[in-house]
Amino acid sequence: SHNTQGVITLFRIFVEDTNERDKLTELVTAAGLPGVTIIYGYGLWEGQQEKTAIIEVYGRESLRGIVNDLATKLREAFNQRVVGVAEHNDRVSFYYV
Repeated sequence: SHNTQGVITLFRIFVEDTNERDKLTELVTAAGLPGVTIIYGYGLWEGQQEKTAIIEVYGRESLRGIVNDLATKLREAFNQRVVGVAEHNDRVSFYYV
């Protein structure tokens, strides 16, 4: 491997799409992450269909703190009960913040 910066991880933050996409983009941009993709779609939460935004961040595992801070800010900004975070590297972890 040519990776000298630690374990590379794909983080995914799952939040309800509240149609405040400009605000979502501003919060994600302000986090200062090196690269982000925002995907909009539909999901299920507790048996109910809802619009979903998935924020994908690919980078060093050491970005976990920034990703968790962003997830918390999104939860608070959009009055979410919980926001899901998934990590994909040599293992898969999923948790709520």
